[in-house]
Amino acid sequence: MIGTKQELPNEVQEWKDQLGKLPRHGAIMHLFIAIDAEGLDLSHIEDPAHLVIQDWGRSMQDSQNLCSFFIPSILDKSLCPEGKHVIHVYSSGGEPYEPWEKLQPGSEEYEEYKKERAEVLWKAVERCIPDVRDRVEFSIIGSPLAHEAFLRRDRGTYGMAWAAGTGAPQSGLLSSVLPFPFPNLKTPIDGLLRCGDSCFPGIGTPSAAASGAICANTMNPVGKHLDLLEEASKRDPLYKFLNPGIMGRVYQPLVEGMTPSTELKVEQTQNA
Repeated sequence: MIGTKQELPNEVQEWKDQLGKLPRHGAIMHLFIAIDAEGLDLSHIEDPAHLVIQDWGRSMQDSQNLCSFFIPSILDKSLCPEGKHVIHVYSSGGEPYEPWEKLQPGSEEYEEYKKERAEVLWKAVERCIPDVRDRVEFSIIGSPLAHEAFLRRDRGTYGMAWAAGTGAPQSGLLSSVLPFPFPNLKTPIDGLLRCGDSCFPGIGTPSAAASGAICANTMNPVGKHLDLLEEASKRDPLYKFLNPGIMGRVYQPLVEGMTPSTELKVEQTQNA
């Protein structure tokens, strides 16, 4: 230790420096809506998730051009009372942060700018529900400053940004052959893994949750993976494709000795 700053081993410092300079998307805007759905026919909607592009001649990174909305209550009726729907609308990860950082949350100027920048989000939903504003029972706009404050996202960023076909640093041995756009979960410190949307498989709640599952799998032998897949395949006919079957058992002896990684052999450590 030197003063209050700890000197890191060279490989750890290199890892930290590389991952501290990763490219990222711009900020993001949100709009959350609860509506009265009485008399509203959404039977024409097969997929509750929609991507809306206002002008194909403009960049898809333009947050005033591309946005998405999702109506989860179409799939899960328990999310709201009968006869209601909830909608989440969000912009592309290209919302400029600079104008926002000059504003004071709660000020009149801030509230007006929120309404101005969120107008495109309302218009996206109107493509599907033309009278959505008349049906609104609750709505709230999430600005990049709110995204930053509540989700701890530096400068309201959507997340890391990698160009298609390029590999991130620390993305594994196969990255030179098959580029991975996010770093993997390992660190230079034995036994220390990381998870979240800044590592593989990437941005968003499902991906972040998957990275946690990958961490758990990494700490266990492949035999446990196969047992879990087989168990899941029997819970519902929908998941029968997960059954590893004979191929799984053929695969198991080929890799069992290499899983988990030496520094992550949890059971051996616990029994030692």
